[in-house]
Amino acid sequence: MNIYLDEAGPFIPPHGKRRYSLVFALVIPQATETEVFYKFLRLRDAWPQQAVEIKGSKLNEQQTAAVLEILAEHNVIAEYYAIDMSLHPKVVIDEFKQRQAAAITANLTSEHAEAVVRRLHEDAEGIRRLANPLFVQAFISIKLSLDMIDVAMNYYAQRQPSELGEFAWTIDRKDRAVTEMEQLWSALMLPMGESRSSLYPYARVEGFDYTHFAKYEVDEATAEDKMSRHLKWMRETLPSASPRTEPLRCIDAKKLWTEKRSFEDSKNSLGLQLADIAATTLCRALNGNLQQAGWKPISRLLIRKKTAPFLQIGRAARGQHPALDPVAEKVWRTLDANSQSMVLD
Repeated sequence: MNIYLDEAGPFIPPHGKRRYSLVFALVIPQATETEVFYKFLRLRDAWPQQAVEIKGSKLNEQQTAAVLEILAEHNVIAEYYAIDMSLHPKVVIDEFKQRQAAAITANLTSEHAEAVVRRLHEDAEGIRRLANPLFVQAFISIKLSLDMIDVAMNYYAQRQPSELGEFAWTIDRKDRAVTEMEQLWSALMLPMGESRSSLYPYARVEGFDYTHFAKYEVDEATAEDKMSRHLKWMRETLPSASPRTEPLRCIDAKKLWTEKRSFEDSKNSLGLQLADIAATTLCRALNGNLQQAGWKPISRLLIRKKTAPFLQIGRAARGQHPALDPVAEKVWRTLDANSQSMVLD
């Protein structure tokens, strides 16, 4: 499967009003991607806007709905997380960023090689230097990517099991340097991915076909020596509700998130352009800038969940949770009510 990550909104605290920004993941099956792109190009060529790259912010309700219908017809799914930046002033983000940077080196021991210790300290310093908007976007992007694996794996295990054999990630780098994005992705994604899959294994349903996903799994009992020692260290070091003595089994985070990964300009990627249209459409809807006819078809890409896709981080998450903005709540509840069931009838 091909996963395209994009964001919408500035991730900057607004002055005196509620404002949502979001990160969006569009998952297109490899088996149907060529046809999706062909139909999108035909649709795009019929619009009065003639450009190499069409931005979602420039489309009207009829145009956004037409794009979303193409995606829904080809088994494309989507996931997103939104954040109300009015609840996250600079002091909240600064504190949270410092804690995340400290966590990278918190479990280092004398058993770690000097090169590993040096690299992790460099990663931590790199996070501390990040501008707050980029840090918030990156943190939410990585959380979305981790959680999306659970959804995509179980969705396609029923419908197109072969799609689990390859996870290809394309991330919109905007005007940022590729090296900066790669460093950030590696510094946060790999340790978070390993920790997540070892502490909270991804859900599996009896009868679903996960055969093709086996290449991304690693077992302490059968892994090569270097990996086995690393998994043993994870089992003994990472926090757990009870002592873990059984060999650890988790996802090979490096293989899953870096084997097929690229940071591209959306001008050169139809997948990113489609992700931009969907992400911008949803962001406009949450902020009350688009009519329902334009955004409601997104529901056909979403999988119904019990939890709302709105995040709060740092001190904002520990305090009293304010109600959603009425417009945003209406959009979310409408999309949720019309979204897909995970399990096929």
